[in-house]
Amino acid sequence: MHLSSTDDDNPTSPPPRHTGTGHDHVDVNLVVRASDGIELSGTLARPPKSTSDAPAVLFLNGSGPLDRDSNFPGQALNVASTFADHLAGAGIASLRFDKRGVGASKGDFATTGLDLEISDAAVCFAALGSCDDVDADRVAIVGHSVGATIAMRLAADRTGVAAVVLLAGPAQPGIAVMDWQTERMASSLPGPDWLLPAYFRRRTLKDRAALLESRRHAIRPRPGALPAGWVQDFAAHDPSDDLGRIDCPVLAITGLKDLQVDPNDVARMATMVRGPFAGATPADLTHLLRHESGRGGLRSYTRQVRRPVDPELLERVTTWLATLLAP
Repeated sequence: MHLSSTDDDNPTSPPPRHTGTGHDHVDVNLVVRASDGIELSGTLARPPKSTSDAPAVLFLNGSGPLDRDSNFPGQALNVASTFADHLAGAGIASLRFDKRGVGASKGDFATTGLDLEISDAAVCFAALGSCDDVDADRVAIVGHSVGATIAMRLAADRTGVAAVVLLAGPAQPGIAVMDWQTERMASSLPGPDWLLPAYFRRRTLKDRAALLESRRHAIRPRPGALPAGWVQDFAAHDPSDDLGRIDCPVLAITGLKDLQVDPNDVARMATMVRGPFAGATPADLTHLLRHESGRGGLRSYTRQVRRPVDPELLERVTTWLATLLAP
């Protein structure tokens, strides 16, 4: 593993960066060398300097070519960057990184499967624990959507994970998750009759079949679709074994208005994990981690991203982590 760092403005004395919530912290660019030599670029958000090493969190984003802040062209979620700022306000450092082939990270996203994403995350977790001013004994993981799936594997396989937060994380095999979300999304579509939901189901199932049957792992049946190799990996992945091997504290949160992960998976997780477990299914929380007072269907996604990450969720996760990671 190779780790190097450069500060955004001055390599010797970077100024605090002021963000939307008013928390002062310093962002430091990190370059981590993955197991195959590919360089992954990320941001270490350091809280104001204290007299002791800080606890830290590795943030893992959901599926797709997301950069370190949870954004891609045409959609800015800003989930990871928002959490980084909020955690810094509680004295918790964090690392978020561009996926391989995205942003400043090297490599090819189109040929990156789920196992390679897990490997990249493991290397970044190790790098975070080795950073100056970070307490290696107090490093947790926060994963959103597929990032939660990856967090489960890391928490199951690695010693030294102090706690794990699973935001909209699935507890069922990937193919079952895909079936559930197709039906949930279709049924959320408006219309005077069944035509639009039926068309959505047909198109989704057709695209999925093309991906699952493809021997070309980089194929995408339509613009924006995930690569075939990644979809095949996810469809075959069953997180239940990983969940059953987690013995650190777990916080799982999935909103009742989530269209992509079954909120009932929170209760399923409670029966699987070996460590202390806390779970919640907030009534108006969506998969994009926004509060939605309306119906919250698929067509509301564009509207949702214009709003900030749900402040109650931010506070709940930050308070839970600050309590567990206290010295």
